[in-house]
Amino acid sequence: MAVPSWGAKVARRAVRAVAGAPPSRRLFYTDSIAAGPNAMYLESLYAQWKANPSAMEPKWTEYFEAVEAGKSAKPPMSGSALRSAATDATLTRMASTGLTVGAGHVPGGATGGGLQNLIRAYQKRGHESADLDPLGLHEWRQWFSASGVPELDPKYHGFTDADLDKPFDVKLPGITAGATLREIMSSLQKTYSNKVGFEYFHIQDLKKVEWLRSRIEDPGFIPTSREKLLSIYKSLASVDTFESFLGTKYKTTKRFGVDGGEAAIVGINAAIARAVELGVTDVVIGMPHRGRLNMLTNVVAKPLTQMFAEFKGTHYDFDELMDVMESADWAFAGDVKYHLGTSNVRTFANGRTATVTLEANPSHLETVNTVTLGRARAKQYYGGNTEENQKKVMPVLFHGDASFAGQGVCYETLQLAHVQEFGVGGTIHVIVNNQIGFTTDPVDDRSTLYCSDLGKAFNLPIFHCNGDDPAAVVAAFELAAEWRQAWGTDVIIDVVCYRRFGHNESLNPDYTQPVLYKRIAHHPRAEQVMYSKLIDSDIAAKRQLDDIKESVWKHHEDCFSEADTYKGSSMVWVATKWEGFAKPNEASQGYPTGVDIEVLKKIGAKLCEAPAGFSLHSGLRRQLKKKKEDIDAGDALDWAAAEALAWGALLLEGNHVRITGQDVQSGTFAHRHCVAKDQKTGDTHCFLNNLDMGPQANFIARNSILAEYAVLGFELGYSFENPHALLIWEAQFGDFANTAQVMIDQFISAGESKWLQQSGLVMLLPHGYEGQGAEHSSCRIERFLQLSDDDPDDIPEFEKDFGRSQIQKANWQVCNITTPANLFHVFRRQIHRDFRKPLVIASTKSLFRHKLCKSPLSDFAPGSRFQRLLTERDAEIAASPEKVDRLIFCSGKIYYELLEKREELGLKNVAIVTLEQIAPFPFDRVKEEFEKYKNVDIGDGLHPGNVIWCQEEPKNMGPWGYVSPRFVTCAREGMNYDLVMRYVGRRAAASPATGYAKVHAAEQGALVQAALLGYDDMDWQQQRPSKLLGHQT
Repeated sequence: MAVPSWGAKVARRAVRAVAGAPPSRRLFYTDSIAAGPNAMYLESLYAQWKANPSAMEPKWTEYFEAVEAGKSAKPPMSGSALRSAATDATLTRMASTGLTVGAGHVPGGATGGGLQNLIRAYQKRGHESADLDPLGLHEWRQWFSASGVPELDPKYHGFTDADLDKPFDVKLPGITAGATLREIMSSLQKTYSNKVGFEYFHIQDLKKVEWLRSRIEDPGFIPTSREKLLSIYKSLASVDTFESFLGTKYKTTKRFGVDGGEAAIVGINAAIARAVELGVTDVVIGMPHRGRLNMLTNVVAKPLTQMFAEFKGTHYDFDELMDVMESADWAFAGDVKYHLGTSNVRTFANGRTATVTLEANPSHLETVNTVTLGRARAKQYYGGNTEENQKKVMPVLFHGDASFAGQGVCYETLQLAHVQEFGVGGTIHVIVNNQIGFTTDPVDDRSTLYCSDLGKAFNLPIFHCNGDDPAAVVAAFELAAEWRQAWGTDVIIDVVCYRRFGHNESLNPDYTQPVLYKRIAHHPRAEQVMYSKLIDSDIAAKRQLDDIKESVWKHHEDCFSEADTYKGSSMVWVATKWEGFAKPNEASQGYPTGVDIEVLKKIGAKLCEAPAGFSLHSGLRRQLKKKKEDIDAGDALDWAAAEALAWGALLLEGNHVRITGQDVQSGTFAHRHCVAKDQKTGDTHCFLNNLDMGPQANFIARNSILAEYAVLGFELGYSFENPHALLIWEAQFGDFANTAQVMIDQFISAGESKWLQQSGLVMLLPHGYEGQGAEHSSCRIERFLQLSDDDPDDIPEFEKDFGRSQIQKANWQVCNITTPANLFHVFRRQIHRDFRKPLVIASTKSLFRHKLCKSPLSDFAPGSRFQRLLTERDAEIAASPEKVDRLIFCSGKIYYELLEKREELGLKNVAIVTLEQIAPFPFDRVKEEFEKYKNVDIGDGLHPGNVIWCQEEPKNMGPWGYVSPRFVTCAREGMNYDLVMRYVGRRAAASPATGYAKVHAAEQGALVQAALLGYDDMDWQQQRPSKLLGHQT
């Protein structure tokens, strides 16, 4: 909005007036007057003053006269008070222009009299007296706002009872000229203190405030037409019948019904229909378990017959499920019905269609939030990635009142709304406000008046609705859809309702809320309330409404009967763009990951080239020069080069690559620098988006908000939408991933087993012991290994393609890689096979610049591939396996410390093998190593020999607990050995690492020494030869 010339003039004068103030005394509202929102506030007040100086307090006259005269002046108000006064002035001009007194005294006020202040009080705080609670209790007001809202009383503004019938000329929608104060009050109460309470005056953008005000104050905001009300009732009858029907058939079965909050389902149906009219083609919904079954049938259009079959247990073939477990050696766990998701194409009354998707979710409330947003963002990206495409995909999140107020991920979710590459153009948030959290009252589950107050921190409009008034609820939901499409920002609808039964239908809530549930027991259902209202107001006849109810009930009865013969499948995979991808029990194929060397060199050249005139940092210029030399020479490529070459090759093959995390553009350890900054202008250059080698997919590297939980969930949801993309989330340090543990446990590790939902998401978790203390050493790799679903006692198959079939049946892959070439191939392997699995990489911190951690370009060429295990790399030792009497297995960067010490000691009898892929365990490759080194003592069945597992982590952490029994199984089943592995590593500990540098160095030296040389322990008197290390068995 352009600044009027008079406003700009006043603002400039105001700036000049304070320019001489000492910097220490320059407050924000004066220092930024010409550039910030305060300029708009001053302009609004100035316009009001120019129109009617007497309507404002004298101090404003003094200020504006001084400014006009060019004198030094300071606004009489600052900060929020200035904004509030300006908002009043602006909206007074919009809503109450021409206020005149018909007769009698009008009390004075700062910006136009007591009547203006009364109107503003209702617009700002009318929601606090609105009729929101269907039970009529409004207990949260007693707990959090015991003093009430005195500003809504005319007497607060100087009026007396005698003024109530005096006429005033006020220009407000729905109020005729000359209306009395009593009539004005009635109109304000009907608009702002009725069945919907509006919070929107906290929004800083006055255009948005006026947009909302003009719609809210429209006398026709709440629908009253017979056609519309009957349509709402039909929707309500379907929602209500679903719950009542199941309550009749399955009285004690858990269904987490929406009884008491039925209007929320009616409302979201209306919002989606309105959004589709406004151009939406895809709706992605995330919600908890309460009301989920109703949502599936009445919003997502899951067939009722299928739903009832799930209750009867006839929706799958038990024998088929058992056959899969037997024949394919893979078990589909499935999930309870109130966690399942689905997707359907719905056709609406206007003939338009939209795909409506409900995300599968766990019981962990609010965890699904950013997963939903990630899928929505992916749909927007693949749909064209324009503002118009963004409007076509609308995310909806349902929340509980206690969880929205209490769960920190809700804040993280809202914080993503306008971050680049994370924004989804606005989300509709629906709080099903049962006024209880399991058995916890609102007074105990929050510190704020409303459960929705978080939204005010983000300038979101909030609509509080009475759940017993579906017409008002529908009006609010439709307004929310219009807001989202108009402004591209979030909106919150707080449906104040109740929970008719306990947390689930089998629990008795009388133990904990006896008074509340006595009230609920005598309260009619929302359908009955609307039924009576429609009849009493002559909108519909009783017979007409009964016919609607009977028809809906009959439909439920018919579908219930049909469920007996429903033919479903135990494994239904609901996904789009995934045709041709194999389930774990189906045959699959892997494809080459090597790339032509000349292509890689061309990619490499572009990775080192900035545009003409682009001012690179001198340090980065040196790095790029060195990288170019290394790629051209082709004999010593480092970690960063391998990573970038893998991504570049995938982009040229048409695969989208996206990496996010707190510091991914440069990398936590400044190794990546995939986005360079011009040192003079701050402009950016992304090397991978400028390969200039023909068509290529888009590369995104975006630094994220500091919220692992939300961002990891977002990337997971993004990965669900399209398998032809490499999606990577990188932790700043690996141990920070534990703040996203819920996402890891509930979604990433178990999602395919529960919901047949594949994902190729990659997690890069920097890991390694360098003396940096407890919080910067370990990614807690043991947790990921513990979550791996392979049985250590399963007898492995030592045959061709065992590795691929093993991964296909596993829930994910856990790797700790030691060469740049292997990193290159593991990234490409994620895409070049016809199934998808999450990949957890305990990525390096110190190997980025390690002199030995290099790979020749030939290891990237056609014919090369990912190596799950890397054998002894010293040519002399590898050529004489019969001379080896000590075999060390390890993983990650400890390999290089062992290697350097071995060379220092000149040992030729020790072979070092690295597990690059720890899980699933490479049985076949380990067996080959056992076969190769036959002179290594395997132990006597009780005591260990010289087959060693060496790790940096404490004994109760790291891979030891996972690999130890698998080594034994491999030796027993593959070699008929009674192997006893020797453990060499830190002693068991509570903390992952010491904070003392000298202690770290002593531990590291001791474990390297013990692994390579061992101890003279033939009499087994030194089970623990060093107090720094763990017991060796």
